[in-house]
Formats: sequence, C-alpha cells, structure tokens
Amino acid sequence: MSHYALFLGCTIPARFPFMEKSIRMVLSELRVQTTDLAGTTCCPTKSIAKVIGNDQWYVTAARNLALAEAAGVDILTPCNGCFSSLKAVVTDLNMNLHLRKSVNQELAKLGLEYTGAITVKHLVQVLFDEVSAAEIKKRIVKPLTGMKIAVHYGCHMVRPSSAIHFDDPNRPTKFDRLVEATGAESVDYTTKMMCCGNDLNTADEPDVAIAMSREKLLETQKIADAMTMVCPACFSQYDSKQYLMQKSGEHIDMPVVYLTELIGLAFGFSPEEMGMNMHRVDTGQFLEKWEQRTSYLEKVRQNFDLDMLDRCHQCGACMDDCPVVKINPDFDPNWLIGEILNGNMEDVLSGPDVWRCVSCYTCYELCPQKFGMNKVFETLKHLAFTMDITPEGMGGGIKMLLETGRLGEPTAMRKKLKLPDLPESGSDDLKKLLHTDKESESE
Repeated sequence: MSHYALFLGCTIPARFPFMEKSIRMVLSELRVQTTDLAGTTCCPTKSIAKVIGNDQWYVTAARNLALAEAAGVDILTPCNGCFSSLKAVVTDLNMNLHLRKSVNQELAKLGLEYTGAITVKHLVQVLFDEVSAAEIKKRIVKPLTGMKIAVHYGCHMVRPSSAIHFDDPNRPTKFDRLVEATGAESVDYTTKMMCCGNDLNTADEPDVAIAMSREKLLETQKIADAMTMVCPACFSQYDSKQYLMQKSGEHIDMPVVYLTELIGLAFGFSPEEMGMNMHRVDTGQFLEKWEQRTSYLEKVRQNFDLDMLDRCHQCGACMDDCPVVKINPDFDPNWLIGEILNGNMEDVLSGPDVWRCVSCYTCYELCPQKFGMNKVFETLKHLAFTMDITPEGMGGGIKMLLETGRLGEPTAMRKKLKLPDLPESGSDDLKKLLHTDKESESE
C-alpha cells in the first residue's frame, strides 16, 4: 500500500476534529500509511485565494506541493476544496512550463522547487482505486444492511473535469459504491449533484446559503436515514446550518455522517470513539435505527443466508417465469424478499403471499446459482406455522398428518375396486418421533 502525506486542510483540524479521528482510524485499519507534513498552509481555497490574485493562488499551492515532493510522498486529502485546488494547480503547472518557471522563481526564495513528481489524490479515490470496495467489504464486521444513505459528492470532488479525472463530473458512482460496500443502500435523488452553497456565506448572503442546503435536506429526509459526504464545507452546510434551522423551529432532521464515520461504524468502531456526539445535528436516531436493523437481521440470519437473499432480490430474473405470477399478478415474490430485508418479517409472515408459492421448482431450475425462491418460501411457511399462522386448508392438512400419519383415510371406493386393505398406519410411531403424543410431551 502506498505512503501518503495526509493533507487535512484548515477546516477539518480546526472545526471538525472528529472527522480527522475517523479518517485516521479507517486508514490505519486499511493499512494506508500516512505522514503529517510539516510546514503546510491552506491549500489555498479558490474562493478566497483567487480573489487576492492568481499568482498568489499558484504560489501558495505550489509551496505545499513542493513540500510533499521534498518529503518524497504523494498527497492524500479528505477535503474536496483542497483536492480541487491542488489538482487544478498541478494541471496548470504541468501544462504551462512558463507558469511553472515563474512559480519556481518564487519558491526558490525558500529553497523549494516544484517538479511535477507527485500526485494529489482524494480520500475517496484512494479508498476506491487503491484499497477497493471489495477489500473494504471484506473487513466489515457490522454491516449497515437496510440503511438508506443519500450520498452528497460536493462540487469539487469531481470538478473541474479538466483537472480532475477521477469520476464522471455529472453522474459519478465511486463514492456510492464505497457506501454500498458497508452494506448500506445509496439512494438516488434529484438534487444529488446540487452545490451546498457554502461560498455564499463569505459573500455575506447566509440566508441564500441556508436556502440552498435546505432544498437538499428536505428531499433527502423523505428517502434516506442519513446523508454522507467527504467535504468539511459541505458538512458545515448540512450539519451546522441544519442545526440553525432546527433552532428556528424548522422541521428538518437529517443526520449527517462523514464517509469514514460510516465505514468506521461498519468496521465495528464505536460512535463515541469516533466523536460522533460532536456533530451539531444529533446522529442518535440514525444509530438507534441501525442497531435495531442489526438486531433484526441477526434474527433473520438464523433462518436465511442474507447474502444469498440479497443477491436473489437484486437479481429477480426468474420472476416472469413463476406460474403463479402469470395467473395472479398481485403475487410478487421478489417484493416479498425485499420486505424481509427491509425489516418487515412479521408483516410478511402474517400475509397471504407466503402460501402462494406452489413449490414447482421453476425458479430453482432457472436460477444460475441454484438458489431458487422456493427455498425462501419453505422457510417462511415453517416460521408462520410456528407462529400459528396458517390458512385453514393448510391447518387441516397439518392436523390430519400429525394425528393419522396420512393426508387421507381409505374409502369405500377401494372395496368397489377390490383393492386389498391397507397395512396398519404407523401414526403412533410417527407421533413419538414428532413429539406430538401426550406421552412424549410428558417425558
């Protein structure tokens, strides 16, 4: 695994040290080595440094880059603003040799030089491209299965595309796939790529900045359990500004979780150790729901292979081939499996769909994994039976089998056909084996 200079920027260590805590914990767990680079300054942020002047922006950024070069390490940054600013300067200095010469003349006063020997990577980029979502998934000990997460990329993780070639600038996916590696579902939504509006605060228009963040919060709180991001400026908009909205009486309550906090939870790190109680918006409801989901899924896991159940639900290829579905479109086995995963087992067991599977094995024979939804329904029927939930016809059949050992008694029709009498039933022995006779119960 590569060794990086961890460039935290200004805001994370100053305002959100809990982010730094989870970043260091997760990187350590994933064996990504980092060094704290001495002498660095603000990246600098474009919205302020470029106002001072382009030359000042280039020199400030190039000095940070030169320090990393002198240390012989690439830069890893968990801040969108730092990433975009440093990447843009790297691109310009590498493409414009006249500009690089001019900048290096200034750096020479400090005994530094930028040569273009290093790269700048975003935290998400390192986790996805170098560590991989698959490797992260291997280390999950407490998955966030069933939790719905609204991913907020932020403008500067993927833009400007002329300098950043990490993901699609309009429809990126890599951040989402890291979230899904934790077991959570990354939900899509209309305002996903909308700017948080943070820079309007320095333009002395905080009300407009809040209005921009409010639009996304109102949408995501309807469809997700939490928002996640990897930008301290965006976090401030959606956590700190949301807190102000709450204090003014607005009914907005959307927990905001930094990416490495989300991964840390799935790795088994405690919220307290990561400092999640330092958020302005309470994350308690998110954590409580997650704990309830975890407890529920552990119970489900006693009867089902959750990974196979999830793959079956995601696939659904055999749905159109189910003979019952062809006759009764109200029967949706795939939906029912989704309901189990979503925490609605009791509703599933008390409903009629459990009994609509006719055990024809069509789904099993068509399943490339030889799983088949029929296995799920066999288990569901048994669980419903243990809860004394059975259709009248099924209940009568079960009673007859347990009492007589047969599902039907000989009739006079046999004598008309001159068939021999059947041997004596072994129902008494069967009762002993099944522990349904009074003597076995008393023992």
